[in-house]
Amino acid sequence: MWILKGTLLGLLLFSVGTFLFLIAFLRRLGPILAPAGQHWTFDIGLISRLTIRNNWFWIALVACLALGYAIVASWPSSIPRIA
Repeated sequence: MWILKGTLLGLLLFSVGTFLFLIAFLRRLGPILAPAGQHWTFDIGLISRLTIRNNWFWIALVACLALGYAIVASWPSSIPRIA
């Protein structure tokens, strides 16, 4: 059960981090912060280059899963263990 909990926690950390990263990156490209007379567009190719084609994306996934497993493994268990 701890494997499932660790996986879900790791994926939650990863998805929230990815969402915040993309929002911050795309907000920087937005028309409010663009220089005068310049507008940028983004497409699915830009998002894929920032995510699935990026090595740091996969390293962050592995790190979030390891962090999720470590957090769940350190939780105290409610079931008493037989020594």
